[in-house]
Amino acid sequence: MSELALFRHGEELLRVALGDVTTIGRDPECDVSLPDPALSRVQAAIERRADGFVLLDRSGRGTRVGPEAAEEAPLDDGTEIALGTWRALFRERAAGDEAATRVSGATRLHAAGAEAEDADAPERLRVRERGKDRVLRLDGSRSVTVGKDAANDVVLDDPFVSGRHLRLERRDGRWHVRDLGSTNGTFLGGARVVDAELPAGQLLRLGDCELALDGDVGPRRVAPPFEGMISGDPGMRAVFDLVERVGPAEIPCCVFGETGTGKELVARAIHARSPRRDAPFIPVNCSAIAETLIESELFGHEKGAFSGADRLRKGAFEEADGGTIFLDEIGELPLDLQPKLLRTLEQGEVKRVGASRPITVNVRVVAATHRDLRAAVRANRFREDLFYRLCVVPLTIPPLRQRRADVRALAEEFLDRTAPRGLPLRFSEDAYRKLEDYDWPGNVRQLKNAVLRALLFRGEGLVVGPGAIALEDTRTAPTAGGDDDTLYLRGLTLEAIEREAIRLSLRRHKGKRAAVVKELDIAKSTVMKRIAQWGLQHEGRPGGAPPDEDDE
Repeated sequence: MSELALFRHGEELLRVALGDVTTIGRDPECDVSLPDPALSRVQAAIERRADGFVLLDRSGRGTRVGPEAAEEAPLDDGTEIALGTWRALFRERAAGDEAATRVSGATRLHAAGAEAEDADAPERLRVRERGKDRVLRLDGSRSVTVGKDAANDVVLDDPFVSGRHLRLERRDGRWHVRDLGSTNGTFLGGARVVDAELPAGQLLRLGDCELALDGDVGPRRVAPPFEGMISGDPGMRAVFDLVERVGPAEIPCCVFGETGTGKELVARAIHARSPRRDAPFIPVNCSAIAETLIESELFGHEKGAFSGADRLRKGAFEEADGGTIFLDEIGELPLDLQPKLLRTLEQGEVKRVGASRPITVNVRVVAATHRDLRAAVRANRFREDLFYRLCVVPLTIPPLRQRRADVRALAEEFLDRTAPRGLPLRFSEDAYRKLEDYDWPGNVRQLKNAVLRALLFRGEGLVVGPGAIALEDTRTAPTAGGDDDTLYLRGLTLEAIEREAIRLSLRRHKGKRAAVVKELDIAKSTVMKRIAQWGLQHEGRPGGAPPDEDDE
């Protein structure tokens, strides 16, 4: 039977066994539903004819088959079809049909790599809900129901999850997912599915929740690196998708994220995916340069412009001419220098300190900050016109604590990079659990340093145990966001102060909303809105349990 293999970021995610007519598009009613805004609701149809398969465009704009867009094109073995950020490869004959599973509609779907996987099904189900992970044992289970109703085996508190949303079934030693007619659908690898095999490590999304089989047996599916970044998290894969889209453009971008999340790596990926990839990439850390020197660092200076300027010096904008300049920690840029940066962005001109004439430069600007620039604008610490000029496309990197499933893959990668050559070191399962249970306030940078320390203190043998991993106890740190009962105000915005006040009140009253409303004298609707906005639903509850109705 002929099939389509669907790829994203170079990784084969799905295989679709073709019927007589197979529709492809972003409409959930299509046989192959790909939620990609670049696709039409019904992008194309693949039709079986006496002389073979033919692709028929249904978008009116043409669908690229091979090197050219076409309204109708025959499909030969190995033909590539472009579908937005997806790529489909037509294969004349597929593996046995007994391994097939269905996507929405009547088309059947094979899980990529199913033939090579171990016949034993994984025994743990990892559930991520509202940024928190929990692991459920599946020992001996043949069927697991998931949904919002209390009668399900896995109960999710998510308004976008149906009462009985899906069922996980063990068949022939493998786990399969079956959608139970949910309202908002079940998505595997970005495609909406009705009945599909669920490989170990592959993320299954329903509403705002994610499920993944975390196998004790069988290989883990690890997403391929993207420009040196390793992540299978949907939040990070969405960032990668955005990088692919904005890379070829010339518009400014702003990367937001906590310290240590890899903002410069994202900026370098944007540069690498742009036509400027062969031109310079010049990083400038705005927080590491004295205020008296930052103008000279950015724009350069003439000889004799100030004391110590004994020669002409080009600035970062001139050095990056034809390429990309990365302005890290743009939120620390002095207010009096911001109008000059705005003029450079709008006019493409820089003026060296002490010069009489400006110089034209052709530079793409990518900025980054860990601060809330909107709050800085409201506090008059950052120009509003500069904010909108820089943030044409914002990219937000989720912190590591919100993508714990990446911790293992990152730790393995850092250990492989730093281990002595020829020494096959690995972490024990207890060590992995210790790493995955930590909050990582320093994000990926802190994880990398923790792996380096563990390598130094591992002791004898090839297995790095939990005793070699030294982690700071963030629960006792006397800073804003700690577990103590004091609100530290220094350096916080008004929004951060409000968030900390509500968080600490929830903790004092064990998550009781009514007590928070009474203590802070804030309207109940405001408290509920802020709790949802900042993800504080489980704050103060024993073991992170959801609030009872009486607590509302």
